[in-house]
Amino acid sequence: MLFTWCKEYPLKIPIAREGFPYILPLLAFGGGLLYFNSWYALVPCVVAGCLAWFFREPRRVPQGSEADVIAPADGRVVRIDEVMEHGYLGRRVRRISIFLSIFDVHINYAPVSGTVDYMHYRRGSFTNAMRDIASVVNENNTIGIKCRDATMAVRQIAGMIARRIVCRCSVGDTIRAGDKIGMIKFSSRVDVFLPLESRILVASGQRVRGGESVIARMG
Repeated sequence: MLFTWCKEYPLKIPIAREGFPYILPLLAFGGGLLYFNSWYALVPCVVAGCLAWFFREPRRVPQGSEADVIAPADGRVVRIDEVMEHGYLGRRVRRISIFLSIFDVHINYAPVSGTVDYMHYRRGSFTNAMRDIASVVNENNTIGIKCRDATMAVRQIAGMIARRIVCRCSVGDTIRAGDKIGMIKFSSRVDVFLPLESRILVASGQRVRGGESVIARMG
């Protein structure tokens, strides 16, 4: 009920709407405790403040041209390799894996402009998102995007702490690079799958900013 209200009447502040069902009850509880002891009220209010910081939703301005691929999330590039993508693309592709710590912004951004052509949510385990196998065995959501004359995919992957994947787009939606397409609650990983001929512009270990940093170029 509370989540529905937050979705229909979002507040004009830079906090993701998915955070309000956690934040508002804590603030209400803290307000109620003020009648008994102001020190007791401090605890839920501090926790609410920490959650508000975690669910921050900054506006980002994409860099680069239409052929550029923008980082879909804040974090550190932990893997750049060539893999077989068995879902939407069905071929060998270049993969860039970005790991988000609990301190990173957890909003996910569209890496390219185009049309959402595929969506597949898979239930799974919650192993360490840093592990290579996490892309396959962990709970994840794959978003296939048709852009210009190419196709690519983004995979939201839950981790040991992350237990909730949120996707804000649907098949058929037209998206622009930098649009907010979802989030993963409490640390996670995002994989980007690109055509083999794509030029990778980041290195393993490099930190990137979601919705802003150019990580590759297609075509």
